[in-house]
Amino acid sequence: MSDPMTLASTLDVAGLAVDLIRIPSFSHTPRQEEQVGEYIAAYFEKIGIEVNRQQVEEGRFNILAKIPGNGGPSIMLNGHIDTVPPYDMADPFSCTIENGRILGRGACDMKGPVAAMMTAMAAIKLSGVTPAGDIYFSAVVDEEEKGLGVEALIRDWPKVDAVIVGEGTDLEICLGHKGLEWIKVEVFGKKTHSGNAKAGINAIAMAGRLIAYLSDEYEPVLDKRIHPVLGQSSLNIGTIGGGDQPSTVADYCQLTIDRRFVPEETWEQVYQELVEATEAMSRKYPGFQATVSNFFEESELLPHLPFCTDEESPLVVAIKQTIREQLHKEPTVRGLSAWTDAGMIRSQTGTDCIVFGPGSLALAHTAHESIPLDQLEQSVMLYIGIALNFVEGTEK
Repeated sequence: MSDPMTLASTLDVAGLAVDLIRIPSFSHTPRQEEQVGEYIAAYFEKIGIEVNRQQVEEGRFNILAKIPGNGGPSIMLNGHIDTVPPYDMADPFSCTIENGRILGRGACDMKGPVAAMMTAMAAIKLSGVTPAGDIYFSAVVDEEEKGLGVEALIRDWPKVDAVIVGEGTDLEICLGHKGLEWIKVEVFGKKTHSGNAKAGINAIAMAGRLIAYLSDEYEPVLDKRIHPVLGQSSLNIGTIGGGDQPSTVADYCQLTIDRRFVPEETWEQVYQELVEATEAMSRKYPGFQATVSNFFEESELLPHLPFCTDEESPLVVAIKQTIREQLHKEPTVRGLSAWTDAGMIRSQTGTDCIVFGPGSLALAHTAHESIPLDQLEQSVMLYIGIALNFVEGTEK
């Protein structure tokens, strides 16, 4: 039997991260995450860790791995294995290492953190230590789009006691984040020739009035809804489109909205308030007509609700303890500005969740995505310490 920390220092987490990044798994490609999922499964199978492939769609599956424990509390290390497209990133999959950083699409979002969690699992398994409780690892698909992977994980939930989602937080403890809904507002008009424009109803012009109302009347209301950890509610109109050509009065215009909401707001309220905004426009402007719906057509998608884990929870206590032991500093605790699968896990299972990982989300989705090697290596040790400290808590 060996010390997991000592053994971890001999494992090549950087090389593992590079391997994962070099396997493209970006949005809207056939069998998107299949190759990277098989790589992860083979990695665990080689060292004797129990692995299951959880089918989500054809060619797309989650990976669930487990190190059995002795009946104490259980913990899961979770990450996603899809990425956004390369966009304008130069050499997104060559994965060079420059100035102490790994560069490439998915470096921080989130193949680097996934590699750190895999290495932590490997170190615990290879050490021969039997943890006090079960330690799980899950790698899910489709986080960057609909969240189909985490929904599948939840449907077959192993009922763990705590989850760490390893998105990049610069190794700061993020207690939670706001809810997120993508909302479609369709505005309808009456099409006519522009030479007789007054006989029609211009859906684009009507949409413009709605935009002005949301900016002038609704956003000031949201500005006052502030959570002490998660921050402020918000609304962003991300896209607008409509009309056929300049000489035709548009009979259709669509807005897409990103709505971030705090725990004091409900999912139903998010939609109802936008419906009320369209109703106010109908009363003010004759002929105004609009509908409000979820951006995705599939009605089976679960609501993306906000969450904030209690700072005194056993999970947060274990993370703080480990940071103090290893980094010899007081942990930083905050909220996260982005959405993660932790929100879905927390709202649907009630499991305590924390977002905590190496790298910075400020670089995610950008042409300069990278992760610092020192944080990547440190996170392996932290994940090992957190997992072992947590499962040594009060027995079930």
